[in-house]
Amino acid sequence: MEKSSRIGVAEFVEAERSGTRSDMPSTWHKELVRSRGIVPFVAVLLPIALLFCFGSNALGQSCQTKGNWKDIYILPTNGNLASNIKVSLSADKTHVVPGQDITLTVQADRDSYLSIMDLGTSGRIVRLWPNDYSGRNNFVSANTPVRFPGPQDGFRFRIAGPDGVERIVAYATAEPGKILSESDFQSMRQTGFKQYVGGAKDLAASFQNKSEAEGAGFAWGTAQVNVCIGSGEQGSPAVIGGDNLYILAVGAPTKGLKYCNRDAQRFVDALISRMGAKESNVRLLLGSEATYDGFVKGLQWLAAKTQPEQTAVIYFSGHGTSIPDRPPLDEEDGRDECFVLYHTTPPANVDDALRNKVIMVDDDFNKLLKKIPARKKYLVVDSCHSGTIGKDLGLRNGSLVSKYYPLKDPMTGKDMWMLKDNGAPVNYGNDNEAFVAACLDNQSSYEDQSKQAGLFTHYLLKGIEGGAQTLDAAFETAKQQTEQETKQFASSQGGTTDVQTPMLTDPHGLVKLFKFTK
Repeated sequence: MEKSSRIGVAEFVEAERSGTRSDMPSTWHKELVRSRGIVPFVAVLLPIALLFCFGSNALGQSCQTKGNWKDIYILPTNGNLASNIKVSLSADKTHVVPGQDITLTVQADRDSYLSIMDLGTSGRIVRLWPNDYSGRNNFVSANTPVRFPGPQDGFRFRIAGPDGVERIVAYATAEPGKILSESDFQSMRQTGFKQYVGGAKDLAASFQNKSEAEGAGFAWGTAQVNVCIGSGEQGSPAVIGGDNLYILAVGAPTKGLKYCNRDAQRFVDALISRMGAKESNVRLLLGSEATYDGFVKGLQWLAAKTQPEQTAVIYFSGHGTSIPDRPPLDEEDGRDECFVLYHTTPPANVDDALRNKVIMVDDDFNKLLKKIPARKKYLVVDSCHSGTIGKDLGLRNGSLVSKYYPLKDPMTGKDMWMLKDNGAPVNYGNDNEAFVAACLDNQSSYEDQSKQAGLFTHYLLKGIEGGAQTLDAAFETAKQQTEQETKQFASSQGGTTDVQTPMLTDPHGLVKLFKFTK
């Protein structure tokens, strides 16, 4: 025999077992049916749905096509790699129909205290684990998978209707009761489960504020999996644009480059034209405004202005460089990639560039990026070594100028040229960014004198202005044309010029969601 109850579109089903709570009054189940609560051992929780769907109605929304919902995030990512706990979370089914059970599997890459919460279409945020029935000790050992419901639990996690998108999040902390404490939850009637007292925006803000208050050394991490509930993947794609779109565009023309400002301005103009972006939602940093401090303030502006349901786009045109990996030592190729910001006095060496804030290291950039609440972030970078940050300085071959800025080693006094090994972007575990780069991290990108633009930017904008339906389509066209042109040029130069291969890092398919609306 089974007893069940439901909240929103989920239900928990209690299986018969010894040790059932016999102290509950016989009228309890009837009362729950009327109030849509949950019964003991019935773990429920599906939809709470504050859907961060960029301008659409959250409650009761049908699932959209794959990729339009799976990447919607609630919790921020820990941008400090040294303290990031990489959490993995999966469901045995990610598309279900009402009446099916699901099982979750979660683990962390270090000893930690781990919790699982469900954000369902009913508007509630319920903590699935820990709970009174599975136990209140939520300590997990490093790299040890935990299942929910576990084999010892006397309930099943069953999906009910209506259709919608279920968001399940997990977070881990190095110490118990950190970021969220028991005071952030309230008991759900006489059940063994607790409900978060705020909404999804409150949850995201709490994680951002409380994690920062703990300091950079405090270890934590997050993960999320979404479950589509319904018989099909109906629904229209969410719209990105208008008031929901914020843009930070940076043109940093340093030695040898002439058209970075033009690139940034044209990129903004294209998004205003084709996305309906509001000028009040745009910040342009051109030339002398594109300093290190100016870039930091621009990223802080995005952090202050955007909300989780909105979109942030960051564009950078200028030099890139690389330096020996600095703590945390996270680069497979042993080099940190860097933005070169506007400056008037060339740095003497790497140490001088860091001290005088001529360059921004990828680690520092990522920390600022993770603080931006917008749940969808797009980074478009036209610089050398852009493949993992986020053109040889003055090297001219015909009409092409490389965007690589070599810095001198303070010990040897020699220029540090780019490596020929291809690195990979750092995986923080819950990234919700799409990274469009002009080249791989071991390549040059070029400014084309005849086109008066960065070569990749020229072709990307040609695609956008020419009617591409998505950012993905514009990128693919720009990639093919950039590769083809630099291959031909390299051949004409006897192979002395690198081929430029634009790179897309987009684990959640965000560029396909970036649909041009005009």
